[in-house]
Order: sequence, then C-alpha cells, then structure tokens
Amino acid sequence: MKTILLTVLLMTSALFASAQIPPAFGPKEKLTYEIYYAFVTGAKMSLETRAITYEGKQIMHVKAFGKTVGLVDKIYKISEDYQSWMDPNNKCLPYKSLEDVHEGSSYNRKITVTFDHENNTINSTKSGEHKVKPNCYDIVSAAYYLRTMDLSKLYKGQVISVNTWFGNEEWPLQVKYVETETLKMGKLGKIKCYKFVPVVEVSGVFTDKDALKLWISADDNKIPIRAQMSLLVGSAKVDLISYENLANPTGFVK
Repeated sequence: MKTILLTVLLMTSALFASAQIPPAFGPKEKLTYEIYYAFVTGAKMSLETRAITYEGKQIMHVKAFGKTVGLVDKIYKISEDYQSWMDPNNKCLPYKSLEDVHEGSSYNRKITVTFDHENNTINSTKSGEHKVKPNCYDIVSAAYYLRTMDLSKLYKGQVISVNTWFGNEEWPLQVKYVETETLKMGKLGKIKCYKFVPVVEVSGVFTDKDALKLWISADDNKIPIRAQMSLLVGSAKVDLISYENLANPTGFVK
C-alpha cells in the first residue's frame, strides 16, 4: 500500500520547458510528509536534494525515503528508499537510480539502474541491459523534471506523458491536468495548487480510473503538497507537513 502512495507522490511528467522561469529547487531542500490510512498516521517520508560530483560532473542527488510508524510499523514494518542521480541542467535526466525496498521480515528488493541516454539503453542489476525510448526517467527524476516546467500553460483535461523505467519495466507515465484548487494544510496554511490525476487502470485496488489525485503548489517551487487515493476499502493520503531550504518564496498563506 505505501509503495503505491510513495509512487503516486512522485508521479509526474514532461510539460512545457521555459528557460525564463526561476529554478524550482536547489541543493539542501527537504520536504517531509505523513501518510495516513483512514485517520491513522501509518508512515512518514521525506524528499531531500544535495549537490554532488558524479563521474566528474556536478549533478543533483535526490533521496526519497519512507517508513512505517506507530501501530502500522508494529504490525507490518516497511521501509522504501528511492534515489536518483540526475542532471538538473539537462531536463533532470538521470544517470543512475536506486530502489531499495524492505517489507515485513521476508521481502527485500534492491535494484540499481544506470541510464545511457546517448544509446537509449538502461542497465538493471536485476535484469540486465534493455533498449528504451529516448529521454527515459526513473520515477524520482521524473517528479523533479515536472518542477522545472511552466505548469501555467496547461489547459483542463490535458494529458501529458513521459517515459520511465520503474518496477523493472519501461512504463509510459501519464497524468491529466484537472484544475487549480486551494488546499488547507493545517499549520502550514492555505496554498493554491495545480491538481492532477495520474492515469491508472481500474483494478482490484482502485475504485476507478481517477482514484489517484496529486496536488502541486502553484508557486515557483512547484512542490508536491498532497497525494490521495480512493480504494475499494477506505482511502489513503500523503500530506506535506514541513519544508526546508526552498529555492523560492513559498505560496503558503496563514
């Protein structure tokens, strides 16, 4: 369950690039979230950026880490670590990604993927080399790519897609822009957001094709504010609870 929510929060896609818009994020940014199942806080997660040198290049390293807490952690312990080594000056294209997941006492998955954008291939420690479409992203770098784009140019109902490698397969990630909406986020205040619906298939988990919803702040930071999922039994939600070192003034109003 938490795997789905963490994925939803990171779901994004390619939009309209604009060299004039200010940078949406920089090094040392930290976003912290709580994940709720019904009215119970079941997990916490964070997104952190830092500037590093990778193979002689100045790049951005992004870490998305989540783990169960409280009663949920006692019943079924889960930790998930998704990382991306990406180029913030070249459409956030990734050089490498890491997926490290531990569920309960018996399930563990650790996969490292390297990206060769010149030859349009990826190499997975799980399944070897694969040919992919141009500009292939991991799920983390795709999320940060969205933040470099000018979202104000979207029209209602517009569907955008980007090619990603996730879950050991090539996956065309799609989202639909719905509208702008103002959310009340507790002590953080109110904030105007762009609302998206990731396009999913109706299954034994989701109630309908619009069961997943994602809100991105409509300021220059374009940070994920909330993700929400309607299930056949109950619901789940991811909410931003704190932020540090944003690149631009926040859109929150008390």
